[in-house]
Amino acid sequence: MEIYRSPQSRKQAEKPRAIYYSRGKLIAGVVIWVLATLGFGALTVHALPVSNLWVAIALITLCAAWMLFNCIRGLGRLDRPVLLIGRDGIRFPDGVLIGWGDMKENVYYAQSYMGIPILKMVRIKTTLAKPRVKKLRVAALAMDSDEYMALCDSYSQGGGVPAAR
Repeated sequence: MEIYRSPQSRKQAEKPRAIYYSRGKLIAGVVIWVLATLGFGALTVHALPVSNLWVAIALITLCAAWMLFNCIRGLGRLDRPVLLIGRDGIRFPDGVLIGWGDMKENVYYAQSYMGIPILKMVRIKTTLAKPRVKKLRVAALAMDSDEYMALCDSYSQGGGVPAAR
């Protein structure tokens, strides 16, 4: 049995859903990675005269600085959607569109270690020659795995945006 939808609601369901970065998550990431970069930088400076351990700590400092750069870069892109989920498939930031019929597997990974989030990523395996696998880190998106999978299920089955609960 089909649920009644007003014409305005039906029209809204036809449009693709844009998923953006979360400003709060990116600002929290900037604060965390600034503190990490400063802390590991201080350890690097203190380890310079002692031993060659400073090389390993300097590499960790560079990784923290790279993560800081990515968070700041994301803050500059708050107005552009990261993912566009619609009836034709999922469009990624680089313009790649993967249709629902071309997907073999669509997985949202949310891994944590002792309660600390380690990785949040969307991985799509396709039947296309290129790309065979498309991955996107989604830790800073303004949605969780349940919402992502509900949107994908709804659009891939032709239903449009699911009703809000």
